[in-house]
Amino acid sequence: MIRQLRKKHFQAWLALAVLMPAGIVTAWLSVKQPVHDAALQPETSEGFPNIISSVERNDFTVRLRSRGSHPQQLEWINKTILTIPSAMIYETVAGSTQIESADLIGRIEAKGTYYFDLKTESICARPKFILYDLIHKQIVDSINF
Repeated sequence: MIRQLRKKHFQAWLALAVLMPAGIVTAWLSVKQPVHDAALQPETSEGFPNIISSVERNDFTVRLRSRGSHPQQLEWINKTILTIPSAMIYETVAGSTQIESADLIGRIEAKGTYYFDLKTESICARPKFILYDLIHKQIVDSINF
């Protein structure tokens, strides 16, 4: 190996000795943290003690719960896995089928129990809940109490 080739060889190894650790540290710092699956609405840890009324269907059960005489909480129990990935629950007055004027209660996702707090100003004598498919923009089911 001639002197000029040894010099280039030394410079290449010196550059690699500096760039390799810098590349390893940069790659390690650029790794993103895993995204944790979280619900869109905060979950209530438990249901209120009084069950005011209940509606039973094949795939789900819906209950109105309270601490007093007026419904304050909606309990939604999915018995099976939903076939609708974008199911939203809306509250409206009895007889109405308009989603635009309904209040959004929350989103249900998989099998399990979901609790939603009801707004005190939106509670009427006979509430109606609508299960709405956001992707297909259609009403899947409606629950009258």
